[in-house]
Amino acid sequence: MLAFSSAAGPRRRDAMIAAIGRHLPGAVVHGAAAGLHLLITFDDGVSDTDLAAAALARGVKAQPLSWHRQRPGRPGLVLGYGASAPTDIVDGVAAIADALR
Repeated sequence: MLAFSSAAGPRRRDAMIAAIGRHLPGAVVHGAAAGLHLLITFDDGVSDTDLAAAALARGVKAQPLSWHRQRPGRPGLVLGYGASAPTDIVDGVAAIADALR
């Protein structure tokens, strides 16, 4: 069983939120209060399935938000941060930004 220090989760979350602000300024962060995942949404015009595939091609796993919806909504990604070091999180968000360009 893996054990994380109580401060590890918030450090990882904070690293992800900061990286999103730096590399994906048009994204809106949801669900930052708790858990090991964040949702980010984008303006319409972004295909979240194409973006997730392009991120995966760069070594970053993210789930398209559309896979989890029952109704139409803004495109987005589900991003996990619980098992990654803060530096890896920053690199991953930068790779998603690269895929979005």
